[in-house]
Amino acid sequence: MRWVISTLLVVCVLAVGAVGQATADDETPTHLEGVRVVTPEQLRPLLNQGGKVYDLRKKASYADGHVPGAISAAQHYDSERNTLDTSILGPDRSESMVFYSHGSTGWKSYYAAQQAVEAGYKNVMWMRGGYADWAAGAHPIAR
Repeated sequence: MRWVISTLLVVCVLAVGAVGQATADDETPTHLEGVRVVTPEQLRPLLNQGGKVYDLRKKASYADGHVPGAISAAQHYDSERNTLDTSILGPDRSESMVFYSHGSTGWKSYYAAQQAVEAGYKNVMWMRGGYADWAAGAHPIAR
C-alpha cells in the first residue's frame, strides 16, 4: 500500500512539473487590449520617430544582438511575479514605446506591454514576433 501511495505521489509531482514547463512554451495571444501589435517592418520607421524600444530578453541575449536603440529592461523585470518596474518608462504617458522579447512565446514583453497600458501609457506597441522575427528579416542588429 505504501508503495502505491509513493508511486502516485511521484507521478503527481512529475505531472505538475510538466504542466508548468508546457506553459512557458505557449504562444502569446495575437492581440493585446490597448496595445498595437507591430511587425519588424512596422517598427523600422518608428525607430526614427524618437520612441523608446524595450528589450525584455536576458542581458546576455541583448549583448549578443538587439534592435538598434533598444534599451535592455531585463534588470527591471521580475520574472517570478511577471512584473515590470514601470518607473523606467518615464513620466510622459503619450510617448511611443515598443516592447519585445525572443519571439511569439516571449511572455515578458507581453506582460510588460500590458502593464504599461495599465499604468496609463497611451502609445504602447508590442513586437510579438520579437527579436527572432527582427533577425530573420535581415534588419540591422546592434551589439
